[in-house]
Amino acid sequence: MNRYETTFDRLKRAGEAAFIPFAVAGDPDLDMSEAIFRAYVDGGADILEIGYPFSDPIADGPVNQRAAMRAVGSGLDHRSFFDLVSRLRAYTDIPFGVLLYTNTVLHLGYEEFCRKAARAGIDSILAADMPPEESGEFSAAMKKYGIGRVFIVSELTPEERMNYICDNIDAFVYVVSRLGTTGTGESLDSNVKNTLRRLKKATARPLAVGFGLSTPGHVKTVCREGADGAIVGSALVSVIEANCDGNKQNISRILREMVEKFKVATRSKAD
Repeated sequence: MNRYETTFDRLKRAGEAAFIPFAVAGDPDLDMSEAIFRAYVDGGADILEIGYPFSDPIADGPVNQRAAMRAVGSGLDHRSFFDLVSRLRAYTDIPFGVLLYTNTVLHLGYEEFCRKAARAGIDSILAADMPPEESGEFSAAMKKYGIGRVFIVSELTPEERMNYICDNIDAFVYVVSRLGTTGTGESLDSNVKNTLRRLKKATARPLAVGFGLSTPGHVKTVCREGADGAIVGSALVSVIEANCDGNKQNISRILREMVEKFKVATRSKAD
């Protein structure tokens, strides 16, 4: 079993969903970025979603866009990114998913990027701007190096395309809880429950909901509606932004405590 299979199987037996926190690698700088991901792990994260910063992150809202700009400004490049992931892999054995944009991979080439990713300990990749129908070469490289494919499904995805996507993922299905970009919100889209219901008819793969989840209550809701995982990004990245000029210990403590609360909410499946 790979790390995703082991993790989701363990959580299913425990009656829990996975909590998956997101941050951008290199935000606000390399040292603090490593401390942030370690704080996520220490707080009980089941899976890490690691953003590779890009100059034009079209799927991201303002909070994550600014995080990407900070990371780019800190000097993150391919070498420092993979070194960061390697250090995190030495710290924990939970799965690592990477969210990136296609130009980042093309800079090295599909083969070389996937080789380096596998060696660093990355378990899955989601290219936010690459439709699955156009991912043949990239998918082949990922499969060669044992890296799971992740694609996005929304409430607007028609049945035929939903089935196609589910047939071409290896790690989990990324289910967007709302249309548009990433960000925080007061309430969840009521259509996510129906989207999860449709997906469960199409696949037995895990379903992880992201986009717009910003409170433990949101996480509890999507878990009770059938999600196997909950992805929280902007709510955490906002805290990083507000405290990035502070000391490493303080921001690590704040984020660890937040992750602990989000993780408790994933246990609602066992209630």
